[in-house]
Parts: sequence; structure tokens; C-alpha cells
Amino acid sequence: RRMARRGKTMAAEAKGSGHPLEKSIRKVCVTIGEKDTDIVITSYQNNIFIIATQNGKCGTMVFAEKDAKAIGTQPTYSVKVLMGKRDDELISLVARNLVTKVAPKSLLLGINLKNLNMKTAKELIKKIDAYKPS
Repeated sequence: RRMARRGKTMAAEAKGSGHPLEKSIRKVCVTIGEKDTDIVITSYQNNIFIIATQNGKCGTMVFAEKDAKAIGTQPTYSVKVLMGKRDDELISLVARNLVTKVAPKSLLLGINLKNLNMKTAKELIKKIDAYKPS
């Protein structure tokens, strides 16, 4: 069962006091690599939790964050695989790109795509950037 019909989003916004656990959630079903892909983006005050899956499971969990101290003028980012495929460089690349584009401070990413390659990684980043909560 799909969470949302292809190309349509469901959003739930929590409004209120500015509490750190206040969140907004966006769910969408898109096609990536010719396969239906569910994307859930949960945005908290300073963090974003994203799941991108083609089989309903979280897959590899990755934490990425902007480092407090920048080297020179460019910000630096740390990426750590918490569980799952530790040797897949593309997953780390996706996390690093997403933390620079959509996360204010840090990102927790669950990614489970059947055929992750450079083309599908770029598609995924583009789709998440398009559907990120504003």
C-alpha cells in the first residue's frame, strides 16, 4: 500500500509554541529509477529526519551534520553510518548533499533503494529538495 499517490503529498503541520519537538511532516510517493519510492520528511526545529524507501523498510541509517567549526570559509560536514551498509560511498554522498541543501543543522537519513547508483542518487536528492518542508 502506498503512503501517498504518486506525485501527491500529504502534509501535517504542528503549530504552536516553538517547542524543539514541534514538527512538520511531508509524505510523498515518487518514481526513482523506475520504481515507486516513498519519501517521508519530518522537519523539527533544527533537524530533519528523512526516510526514502522502495520496500517499506528504513534500510541504512545515516547521521549527517554541519560541523561547528569551519575550515577556512567553507563549512564542513560530518557523515556517520549508524547502521546498515557502511561501505556504500553513495549513501554518504546523498546524506552530505542533503544536509547542505535541506537541513538547517543535522539530518538523520534512512535510505533503502533497490538500485542505488549515481543517477538514482541525483534523482533522490532532487526529489527531496523539491518536497522539503518550507
